[in-house]
Amino acid sequence: MQQEKDTQEEFYFDYVRLLVENRMLHRSGYYLGASNQFVRIFTLTGRRYWLAQATSEHITADWKIHFSIRPRDISLAFNLLSELYYDMKLPIGLKARYPDNWKDFENEWPQHMSGREITVYILLYENTLKIHQTMLYSSNNLSQPITMIDWILSNTEDIYSMHDLTPKDEIPLDRYLDYANRAEKLLEQYRIEPNGCAIGDYPIGKYSSLRNEKFVAIEDHEHDEKIRLIYPPNECGYNGSKDRRDLTKEIIDLKTYRKRKRQNKIIKILFTIIIVFPVIFFINKLIF
Repeated sequence: MQQEKDTQEEFYFDYVRLLVENRMLHRSGYYLGASNQFVRIFTLTGRRYWLAQATSEHITADWKIHFSIRPRDISLAFNLLSELYYDMKLPIGLKARYPDNWKDFENEWPQHMSGREITVYILLYENTLKIHQTMLYSSNNLSQPITMIDWILSNTEDIYSMHDLTPKDEIPLDRYLDYANRAEKLLEQYRIEPNGCAIGDYPIGKYSSLRNEKFVAIEDHEHDEKIRLIYPPNECGYNGSKDRRDLTKEIIDLKTYRKRKRQNKIIKILFTIIIVFPVIFFINKLIF
């Protein structure tokens, strides 16, 4: 019954229409809509993940793939990449920014976020019962880390578990690489231009880059609270919190990924030839 209902519901990948109609669409566990200065496709798992991160004071790993898109091409890029995301059944979500001055005249994309026009989330499960650490910086020098510090969460529960997340919610990183690879081919096919790699990101392709946006600690001498958590400034780099699990060591660049895919395809063909042909030859000998 639910499947029949899903097929009857309208579900469109249309950035401008989503903004104008201000609706939330749903099909097969995926939601499409526009809110809080972003147009999104996401799942309930993605929503639980975002809530868990917020409850964890953003002190858990927050790796993302960013797509750099020229502002006038964002609408088309979102239509293409959100439909690809849905077709590939990735489990979390994707978002694209509003164009400048759409509905909200104060909604201008800051220059320091250039190159992050579309974001794809990578879920990494963490046990929040453990003491978490992040890197400490001085507000006077954001490019030079001082030391790793412990940060005790105010919530003493296992937060990810509390939001019904488990290690099984992680998917192999190759699926994100495959998505990025197919996404870049689509963007090139439609002659969409990149907007330059975001400052601080780790580039993996023509359009795509990696960044861990887990919060960092800042010694702020201008405020009463000497140490506070903030979104990592660009000067802190692609892994400002210095997490031990650095995805730039696990996710290779797309050029290497494509080369490996070609090599694996050739190996499979050769393996088939080596195994199948002798079997066919042997069968023919038996028959004749």
